Amino acid sequence: MKNKKIFIILPHLGGGGAEKSTLYLVNDWVKKNYVVYLILMNKKGELLSKLDSKVKIIDLNCNRIYKTFLPCYKLIKLYKPDVILTLMWPLTSVIFFAWIFSFKRGKLFLADHNPFINEWFQDFKINKMLFILSYNLTYLFASGIICVSKNIKNEIKKILLFKKNNIYHIYNPVKYFDKNSYDIKYFKKILFNQSKYCFLSVGRLKKSRDVITVLEAFKNFKHLNDSRLVILGDGPEKNNLMKYVKNNNIHNYVEFKGFVEDTYKYYCAADLYIHSSLYDAMPLTLIEALVCNTKILSTDCKYGPREILKKDNLGIIIKTNDTNEMLKGFDEALNTKIDTIKREQMKKEFLIENISKQYLKVFFN
Repeated sequence: MKNKKIFIILPHLGGGGAEKSTLYLVNDWVKKNYVVYLILMNKKGELLSKLDSKVKIIDLNCNRIYKTFLPCYKLIKLYKPDVILTLMWPLTSVIFFAWIFSFKRGKLFLADHNPFINEWFQDFKINKMLFILSYNLTYLFASGIICVSKNIKNEIKKILLFKKNNIYHIYNPVKYFDKNSYDIKYFKKILFNQSKYCFLSVGRLKKSRDVITVLEAFKNFKHLNDSRLVILGDGPEKNNLMKYVKNNNIHNYVEFKGFVEDTYKYYCAADLYIHSSLYDAMPLTLIEALVCNTKILSTDCKYGPREILKKDNLGIIIKTNDTNEMLKGFDEALNTKIDTIKREQMKKEFLIENISKQYLKVFFN
């Protein structure tokens, strides 16, 4: 199987969960002597510098998804990859046609990181019926569909009219956490200003993350004067959130850090990680918090959190978009003991080595 060629096609290599998962996988595959081509619509993103030097990057320099068809068709014809993996609809549909016109050279796998629910369709202004029609058309002949959660797999099965036996669920990978390499007391001091209650939120700042509900609850937290909320990530809602913090006079207790490369030191130092999304297929940040043994408070959004946390009571789950529930959740989660044995058992499922093997088994079996 060595020296097999793998194409990975996605828009860019920014700091999102799908991009970080891709980074972990391609770096592991080149170490296993697979030839990996990372094909980007635009060669940009915070994670580019973390790629293994053996990964071959191809910049399509495309600003529109439909414009990827011709260059990807030519690349497939030229390099004849054994496997093509593409992420993020509608890019997946365009690459499907490039693959078809190249006479299906290699196997084509399409990965989904989106929850196909009404809120997602509304946020991205997508016509649901047209989406389902195009989804069925383009996914019918693909070699396989890879979903980041069991629930996404079940949703896809509902909307597909044919060929439902080539759908796989593989979780997002996370890197190994070595507790001994982190001085938790030191990081609590420099990252959270030695606060008694250290709260952490991580992710792209968009409306569906609903960080505003976290802020509304946090300003009413009874121990506010002894607390600090650190928010990692950038996005379109950042200015609105910063304005809310200023207008409500909680700027001394809330800090926006933007994109941060090493998030593990924040998880380690935090007393509580808060996942507040209205919907999320499988939040990588939640898995990272779990791996770092951080206490977790999560909204019961579709689909990922319940699938991970409910099985062994690994975190506190609350209703979405509910300030009072969030506020109550702070106390409940902070006073809950972590079951380290159950967490250690769960961690193994998400480590890069394990997830990488699952992908390769699907690709080459």
